[in-house]
Amino acid sequence: MNFHSLRFRLILNNLLPFLLIMPIVGLLMVYLLETQGIVASVSRDLNQQALLVADTASMQSSIWVDRNSAQAFLVRISPRLSARVMLLDSGGRMLVSSNPADEGLIGKILYSGQYSSQSGTENKQTNLPSQFSEVVVPVVRSDGLLLGYVRMDNPLTNIYQRSLQLRQITLWVVGLGLILGIGMGWLLSRDLAQQLQAATKAVTSLATGQTLTLLDDKKKPKEISQLYQAFNTLVTRLRNLEDNRKRLLANLVHEIGRPLGSIQSAVQALKGGADSDSELRADLLDGMAGEIHRLDHLVGELANLHNELAGTLLLNRAPVEAGVWLQKIIETYHQQAIDKGITWECQIQSDLPVLNLDADQLTLAVQNLISNAIRYTPSGGKITITSKIASKKFVIDVKDTGPGIPQEEQKKIFEPFTRGSTARRFSQGMGLGLTIAKDLVEAHGGQIVLTSEPGSGSLFRIIIPVQGT
Repeated sequence: MNFHSLRFRLILNNLLPFLLIMPIVGLLMVYLLETQGIVASVSRDLNQQALLVADTASMQSSIWVDRNSAQAFLVRISPRLSARVMLLDSGGRMLVSSNPADEGLIGKILYSGQYSSQSGTENKQTNLPSQFSEVVVPVVRSDGLLLGYVRMDNPLTNIYQRSLQLRQITLWVVGLGLILGIGMGWLLSRDLAQQLQAATKAVTSLATGQTLTLLDDKKKPKEISQLYQAFNTLVTRLRNLEDNRKRLLANLVHEIGRPLGSIQSAVQALKGGADSDSELRADLLDGMAGEIHRLDHLVGELANLHNELAGTLLLNRAPVEAGVWLQKIIETYHQQAIDKGITWECQIQSDLPVLNLDADQLTLAVQNLISNAIRYTPSGGKITITSKIASKKFVIDVKDTGPGIPQEEQKKIFEPFTRGSTARRFSQGMGLGLTIAKDLVEAHGGQIVLTSEPGSGSLFRIIIPVQGT
C-alpha cells in the first residue's frame, strides 16, 4: 500500500460515519422543521387570524344578510391578513371571498359541520382541496345564535416555497460541513499517514539489515508514540546484541589465542629437546596443564551462557553440608591470595545446617566472586569471606579492599561481556563471570547484592532462601 492509498483509507475510516450521518441528520432536521415548525406556525397564525375575524364579524350582523355589506367587510380587513378569507353562512355556503377568482363558488357548500351551542364546539367535516392549509371558525352572536363561519386558508405552495428555501440553506450548511470535515480529516490523516510511513520505512530498514535509526517519539499521538517507543526498544536491544556479539568474538580470539600460543610454545620446546631435562619438562607440562585448565574454564563459562540463553539451566539439588562445602572452596584460593600478599580472613558460622543446593553450580558462582576479589585486590590488601544463616536465608559475603566500582558501572556489571574500567588493565576474562554467578544464584531463588564505593573496595553478597533437605 502506497502513501496516498493509505491516506485515502485513513480519511474514509475517519470520515465515513460522518459522511453517512450528517446528510441524514440534515434531512431529518428539514423534515422536522417543515412538519413541526413551518406548518404548525402557519396553522397557528391562521387560527389566530380566523378567531380575530370571527370576533369582529360577530358584532356586525348585517354582513350575514347583506352580501354587499359582507363584501365591504372583507375589503376592509383582507389587506391586513396574509391568507384568503371566506365568509360562509350557517349552512356552510360561501357568501363572499377576498379572492375575486372565487366568484363561481358563491352559494356552494364549502363546509359541512355541526355546531353545539351548549359546548361551544363543532364537528368539522371539510371537503376542501388538499393543496390548502385552512381553518374554519364559527361566528356566534352573544345570545348563542350561529351566524355563520369564517374560513381562512393559505395555499401550501407558499409553505413549500419557504421549506424549499430552508432545504437549500440546510443543504448548503451540510455541504459546507462536509467540505470542512473532509479538509480537516485530510490534514489529520496526512500527519498520521506520514508518521506510519516513517515507522514502515524504519521497520523495512531493520528487516533488510540497513542502518538502525531511532524514531522521534516526542509530540506524537499516544498510539504512535507507543509504536515508536516499542520500535526504539527493539533497535536498542538489537544494538546491544550486536555489540555483545562483537565483544564475544574479540574476547574469544584473545582468550583462546593466548593459551593456545603458550601450549604451542611448550610443545615446540619439548620437541626441541626440552624433554631431556626433567625439571624443565615438568615446568612445561605444568604450564600446559594450567593453560588447558583455563580453556576448560572458558568452555564452562560459554556452556553456562548458552544454557542461560536457551533457557535450559537446570539444577540438580541435593543435601549439602554448607560449612564443609564452603570451606573446601575457600581453601583452594587461600594460598593464591597469600602468594599475592593479600591478607586472608574467613568467618564461617560453625553450625551451618544441611542445605538443599546444587553444589556444583553454586560452587562456580562462589569461585567467580572469590577469584575476582583476588584479581582486583592489590598486594597489601585484604579479602574477608563470611557466611551465616540470617532470617532463614543463607548469606555468603565476599569483601575486598580493591579499587571499587563506580556507581554508573554497577548497573551494568552483571551484564554479559561487561568489564569495569578497572578491569581493563587485566587481559584475562571475557566478562562472563558475574553474569554466570548471578544466573546461578537466581536459579536457586536467590540474589547477588553489590555494595561498592570507588577507593573503598567492593562487597558481593549472595543471599539464598533456606529450603528443607
